[in-house]
Amino acid sequence: MSLAYILQDLDDPDFDDIHGDDETGGFAADKTLRLLVSALYASWRTADGAPFLAATRVAVSSGGEKASQAIVAVPDLLLAAGVAPADAWWKPVHRAYRLARFGKPPDVVLDILTRAADRPETHAARHQAYERLAIPYRAVYDPCQLVSAQPITVFERQGERLVARSDARLPRLGLGLTIWRGRFEGRDDEWLRWTDADGRPLATGDELAAYWRGRAAELGAT
Repeated sequence: MSLAYILQDLDDPDFDDIHGDDETGGFAADKTLRLLVSALYASWRTADGAPFLAATRVAVSSGGEKASQAIVAVPDLLLAAGVAPADAWWKPVHRAYRLARFGKPPDVVLDILTRAADRPETHAARHQAYERLAIPYRAVYDPCQLVSAQPITVFERQGERLVARSDARLPRLGLGLTIWRGRFEGRDDEWLRWTDADGRPLATGDELAAYWRGRAAELGAT
């Protein structure tokens, strides 16, 4: 756990109560997830051009068994290539990512560790659930250093296990993750971002729009 995190806990008398009730990660996690999803839809394409599904805080369920026997996990973000949501996606049966319906697990699940509840034993149990769901990649963003001294850890499936990689790459998808310093939605900060196979951050829709406005202005001035 980082020193800054400990000091925040000590300085704020209400921190324990607020932090313990926070199931979402708050404003920072919400904005981080929005950046990640928007960049995928704005700038990423699968190798074969197939559709993909990126979503935040949607349950992943093994399905097919009795409800009491199903393996269920709720990642902060999931990415699945080659799938699309059901037309009637408001119906309860279609609100979760059920492996029995989609025919495959998500290609990536990502978790942001921000709460005291994200202690090592809880983290390990979630990791085991992802292994049982046959997830190819798991990414963990730990900005408060609750579990690891490094902010990003990517796990890749090897056999039946998810094993930590030495880098933050997801080579089967041509993606990676990095910490980027810059401005997003009016805030200058450090952000978790996707990168392409060459390590360049995937642009958001706002960044692409700003780029093309700049190009239009340059062409208009010539």
